[in-house]
Amino acid sequence: MTPRAPAMAPDERRAAIIASTVPLLRDKGRTVSTKEIAKAAGVAEGTIFRVFESKDELVDACVHDAFQTESLVLRLLEIDDALPLRERLAAAVATMQDYLRGIFSLMTVLQAGGKPMRPPHKGQDPRRERANTAVDDAFVALIGADTDQLRLPARELVNYLRMLTLSSVHPMLHHQGSSPQELVDVILEGALRRPEGGGN
Repeated sequence: MTPRAPAMAPDERRAAIIASTVPLLRDKGRTVSTKEIAKAAGVAEGTIFRVFESKDELVDACVHDAFQTESLVLRLLEIDDALPLRERLAAAVATMQDYLRGIFSLMTVLQAGGKPMRPPHKGQDPRRERANTAVDDAFVALIGADTDQLRLPARELVNYLRMLTLSSVHPMLHHQGSSPQELVDVILEGALRRPEGGGN
């Protein structure tokens, strides 16, 4: 007789259902059924409604989860700090682009369903501010000792880099396609031509 897998704790079950639902939402939007979600999550359909009051509440939880930055920060901190500064920052920008594309793809397909999306937080939320600070801290940590090569504070550089990164993937700005290396070059070198011979 095959032994039963240990029962999940409520928080683990909630997280597992959300993790299984997000890819389905990106594929089908709000038309995805709770039966399909249950199959993907490996639970009975009734289990979903013991965790969430409705499918709308589950969708809202998925949107909230998509905006979480914990996994983003961990990925940023995993970048090899022995790489040259340009390569470190390019890897960080690529990671940030992936994160933002995931959010935008989910938002686009959900909004296409015709039902207004509720933001994950209303008004200013200190948790969101702390999350943004954690992302900035991870970028600053990647710059590390190379801070002394900069002519502006590291956090200011990070702010500009994040704005460029956002614009490079935002579906409404029609300026997608910039590579991480291109964005980093613009930030570190600017847009002006350098005199031949490398003079400043």
